[in-house]
Amino acid sequence: MNSVQAYIARKRLKEGDRLPPERELAVELGISRRALRQSLTQLELDGRLWRGRRNGTILGRPPASAPAGIDRSLATASPSDTMEMRFALEPAIAAIAANKATDEDIARIETCMRRTAEVTDDANWTKWDGAFHLAIAEASRNRVFIALVRAFNNARARPEWRSIRLSHITAEKRQNTVAHHRAVYEAIRRRSPEDAARAMRHHLSSVQTHLFD
Repeated sequence: MNSVQAYIARKRLKEGDRLPPERELAVELGISRRALRQSLTQLELDGRLWRGRRNGTILGRPPASAPAGIDRSLATASPSDTMEMRFALEPAIAAIAANKATDEDIARIETCMRRTAEVTDDANWTKWDGAFHLAIAEASRNRVFIALVRAFNNARARPEWRSIRLSHITAEKRQNTVAHHRAVYEAIRRRSPEDAARAMRHHLSSVQTHLFD
């Protein structure tokens, strides 16, 4: 049990309850904000809490945000079709995020980027890679983009995607992806929309090549 989970148990918090702001919670737990963000993001990936732009950090699963039709369409789409859609949209999302991201958004993107560099198994890689792309979408402040990226992440959890990853992705290719993530993060941190779009386009083009060529 990590420190955040211990805090939730100690305070007897339940689904729907709100956690204190990050700065206050980090002080109370005696940990750095980076360590806190990592714990919060892991709990979010596990479906234990969610973070809304106006609502703070809330225990439980988030309300449904992606229209069912999007998930149904992606459930029947081929991985290559889904990648084409991502290639068309995500560079633009990264550019908008570079313009709109708050310092907190950038810190969260960095946390996800660092975790993709640390994990080695496919399940955790998929979680943190998806969290990285979702954090960028959330920084765009566009609810449609957020819903689409969530739907992309759901699609990538399907067995067809996993079999392609396991048969095509090597440790070296994964390290290349980590470098691409860092380039996207750095462009957003510098508030450079053009560089963010270019870095995301390069990243997704590389992923297409790794998976399908």
